[in-house]
Amino acid sequence: MSPSRSGSPRSVVPPAAGRSLWLSAVWTGAGAALVGAVVAIVAVAVLWLPAAGSAGSSGSALRAGLITFVASLHGGVTVDGLDAAFLPLGLLIAVGLVARRAGRGLADAAAAIDESDPARLAVAGGLQTAAFALTATVLAALSSLGTSAASVPGALIAGAVVFAATGGTALVRATSLSDLVAASVPPWLGPALRIAAAIAGVYLAAGAVLVAGSLVVHRHAVELLAGQVGSGWSGLPVLLLGVLAAPNAAVAGASYLAGPGFAVGSGTTVALRSHPTGRLPAFPVLGALPAGPAPWVTWVLAVLTPLVAGAVAARIAGRFADRWRVLGGGVAATAVAGFVLAWQGGGRIGSARLHAVGASPWQFGFAVAAASGVAGVLGLALASGARVVRARADDVDPDTRIGSLVATISDTVEAAAHEIDQANRAAGADKHASKGNRLAG
Repeated sequence: MSPSRSGSPRSVVPPAAGRSLWLSAVWTGAGAALVGAVVAIVAVAVLWLPAAGSAGSSGSALRAGLITFVASLHGGVTVDGLDAAFLPLGLLIAVGLVARRAGRGLADAAAAIDESDPARLAVAGGLQTAAFALTATVLAALSSLGTSAASVPGALIAGAVVFAATGGTALVRATSLSDLVAASVPPWLGPALRIAAAIAGVYLAAGAVLVAGSLVVHRHAVELLAGQVGSGWSGLPVLLLGVLAAPNAAVAGASYLAGPGFAVGSGTTVALRSHPTGRLPAFPVLGALPAGPAPWVTWVLAVLTPLVAGAVAARIAGRFADRWRVLGGGVAATAVAGFVLAWQGGGRIGSARLHAVGASPWQFGFAVAAASGVAGVLGLALASGARVVRARADDVDPDTRIGSLVATISDTVEAAAHEIDQANRAAGADKHASKGNRLAG
């Protein structure tokens, strides 16, 4: 399978490295990590140095940028001595896109040298993942800045997992490895994963709609918090952080609609029937938190979300002969996807009140899988019942159906005429009897 096509992006592998599959793997793997680090360093320099003024330094901005990049892998960082596991998902998505392009670049390089052996491609993919993870580890070791630093083991493990899930998937889909994977997995697994992705997409979209609507409704509180944080250059980093944390907010909104809700601190749960109490961090997006139980429009969205997710799941599963197995696998995969989303979208900041932030992974995964699974079973059962009814109707000959309809109509008319005739005869008999009685009198 050749990934080359007209209008495809320009190759990311230089000609010198492109002559060797192994050099291409190392170049694209390490290059993806370096590109992510450079982007993070530039962002930190633009946002931090102007606000810091003479107190800032290029060396500090460099190390802060490296910490930001390693933090995007969600391997764990320490900020001012506080262990921070709650990190914006927007950073992770950005790194994932860079890694995906690197995986596609390796596929392009393999196609350019006519390399299609699955074994060699698999080894190249592993080498590419190792190059990315090792480069991230080195950057983590160089990122120490006072009491802030990135976890070196976390960078190694998280870097390998993130790149394998993004760049590795792109490499498999664009090369002959896709045929090998398709032949080695059960046929229902692919549709089941599509169902899980569709359900997660429905919930995340609903969560994003909920967050956007709440921001509009509570815009005055959001503006007040934004003003307290600062304006101009001092407020720009907070604004960027809010944008990068938008996916986290969507996950929290999805958990809110699913039922478990989410936490904004230890002992605090924001759910459909409850609202946060106590002091909250001065972060603008938190101004959109509800001040009481959910209004009716939110309840409508909470009911519609699993119904739509279940309908989509049933529609996908209904295209396959083993539809019930596909649906079951999709629901199980949805539970795993919900766990991962809540795990990556939440976390902790230090060990005090904010050691619990975000949705509970197992509660969110179970709630989404259960609700969408029940709706999917009902939808698939209704679709199967309708299919059986149509099949039985199609088994009857059209002429037979028409003849039966005509006979039914004829019998109905004849029965009605007979009843009318009987009624007339009874009325005539009563009339003659009444006349005879008058004559006798």
